Amino acid sequence: MSAAALQLKKTLADAIKHQMKFDHLSISSFARKTKTNRHAVRRILDGKNTSITLKTMAKAAEALNLEMTLTVKQLPLGKLGKIAGQLAATDDSKKAAELKKQFVEGYYGKPVNHLHA
Repeated sequence: MSAAALQLKKTLADAIKHQMKFDHLSISSFARKTKTNRHAVRRILDGKNTSITLKTMAKAAEALNLEMTLTVKQLPLGKLGKIAGQLAATDDSKKAAELKKQFVEGYYGKPVNHLHA
């Protein structure tokens, strides 16, 4: 489980809990509002449970009139520099290819695969 996935889920769960408290919504009433069950709501509210789809995340946020955004940023220059240094120092072509991929993805972001539901 990646740190980024955990942080994203924790942020979403915290925002939903906060809005539920503000709106005086119980788990049962939120479940009715999202047309799901209490068990599913508990998974949404569990900041450590990352087995949730973007569709479900968006549905939960929308039910509370929250706007959900996802931001992708470059790796910090220090990390990119470390990868570049390792790339310059390696003689292993396989390792060089992997480091180059890490560097490009760290700078430009990982490619997004377009899938149709």
